[in-house]
Amino acid sequence: MNSSCLRGLVTLFLATTLSAQTAPPAVRTWTSTDGRKIEASFVALAGENVKIRMANGSTFDVPLARLSAEDQAFVKSQSAAPATIATAGAPAVSATWPRSVSLEDRPAITVVKEDDATREYIYRSPHYEFQCDSKLGTNVVREFGRIFESTWLINSMLPLDLKPQPEKLREIFLARLFTAKSDYMKEGGIEGSAGVYMTGKKALMVPLSSLGVKMVGSRVSLENNSNDDNATLIHEITHQMMNHWLGRLPTWYIEGSAEYVEMLEYKRNGGFSLLGLTRQLRDYAQRMGGGGKSITLIDLEELMTIDGGRWAAALSNGGPASLNYGSAGLLTYYFYHLDGKGDAANMIAYLRSLENVKNNEEEQAAVKTHLLRERTYAQLAEDVRKALRKEGLAIDYFPPGKNTPRSATN
Repeated sequence: MNSSCLRGLVTLFLATTLSAQTAPPAVRTWTSTDGRKIEASFVALAGENVKIRMANGSTFDVPLARLSAEDQAFVKSQSAAPATIATAGAPAVSATWPRSVSLEDRPAITVVKEDDATREYIYRSPHYEFQCDSKLGTNVVREFGRIFESTWLINSMLPLDLKPQPEKLREIFLARLFTAKSDYMKEGGIEGSAGVYMTGKKALMVPLSSLGVKMVGSRVSLENNSNDDNATLIHEITHQMMNHWLGRLPTWYIEGSAEYVEMLEYKRNGGFSLLGLTRQLRDYAQRMGGGGKSITLIDLEELMTIDGGRWAAALSNGGPASLNYGSAGLLTYYFYHLDGKGDAANMIAYLRSLENVKNNEEEQAAVKTHLLRERTYAQLAEDVRKALRKEGLAIDYFPPGKNTPRSATN
């Protein structure tokens, strides 16, 4: 199975079979000035008080002055970076499509826990918590943290106004990192994948090898990870950025929106370039179409009405998985840059409508109002064909039925 067939598998297949699990919070031992100790996780510094959370979920405030000098230093280090909690410091949404999105510097990293006895090592960047079973050190986390933080940044700044936010009951996005590939597989990883987002576990699962991290005993080295690994990670991180949308979006757009971000040129120093979008579109089409000058897409009505079960079936039984991803990516590009005035206004209106829908009928009405706009699926297909032709792509469509019929997945 090639890498494109693995993208999104967990959000659409494993997420339906895995029970919801919550990863343990970043717990540490706090010591008061009179020597008493308590196990709790840091939440925030509010004035002269520290808000902490107990294992049972309850929170309470402790005067900073009543904590040990070590604890006070820890709290101040957490509070020094204003965006340590993911709900803070969100960038302004771009009014128009940005030309590039880049981090100002390598992300600041805070050590939350390094426990050799339990093999628990927890690090935080501004918007991510990395839980690992090996000690990595802040410099290593700072380097691979760029791809996580820059993917958060671009999803925050696109004029789509996606408002990335951690899953319910989380204060920060979580990535669980595995030294051994076997441990990654035991936790639900897929053979050959660079990482997967699991909605049930509310976490991105990543083997260290996908981040270019190599462990030789206790020694850590960092190498450039492959472009394919970067592409898969960007795709899966985007799923996590959109976790609060997944229950409302159609399957094709869940995957197409992640394919679009993956399509963009990623800069290893932490950013994305949107210059030369037509070139990036053509490169993507060639990759997904097998390198030829033309590409055949899934019938658009079939694509836009496919459900998660049928998409998963294409992944698990040798179906048209790559065709589904490529078709979804190109259709997303069309709605972002080629539909209407080419300013994504119709897609943005569609997303704003979905924020308020109450049932499936209203969701379907939003598609007709903002995406189809009085067009039949056949008319939309012809508009897509003409628009992509102007971008230098020759496309055709398979007859309906490329995917498993709906009744066969019930």
